[in-house]
Amino acid sequence: MAKRKQTSIIVDHDLEAAIPYLVARTGSRMGNAFSKALKPYGLSLTEWRVCASLGHTPHQRLSELVVRACVDMSALSRIIDRLIEQGFVCRERSEEDARALRISLTEEGAALAREIVPLAQHYEAIALNCFTKAEVKVLRTLLDRLYENTEVLV
Repeated sequence: MAKRKQTSIIVDHDLEAAIPYLVARTGSRMGNAFSKALKPYGLSLTEWRVCASLGHTPHQRLSELVVRACVDMSALSRIIDRLIEQGFVCRERSEEDARALRISLTEEGAALAREIVPLAQHYEAIALNCFTKAEVKVLRTLLDRLYENTEVLV
């Protein structure tokens, strides 16, 4: 078998300076850490996002939750089924459109969300403790703008 000559491949792209990489890397680290904290509650990170979203904005349609929980529709349907089995959420008919379903937290789900919120806030505070309040406000604004601007990519 012939030996291949190794060459250096130079690509004019510094991954570690790329904004998508930096955002994903940060999100991954924070998500992985918080996922471990959620284990005693029997929730995955995505399940928590669904519960947190419903705790903040009750009676959402699946199409709303897809965006807020950052998950695709098929995965969200399975997550909702699991959360219903656990007694944390319920489906209900929309008052505006009897054909439409809305998802809400049950009393048990709301109690669990209230219990986890301080933990989520603690993890966020640790991640942001190197920023001033003004910097955090700017960071939120920039990330929201970045998210909105990337809508043309999907």
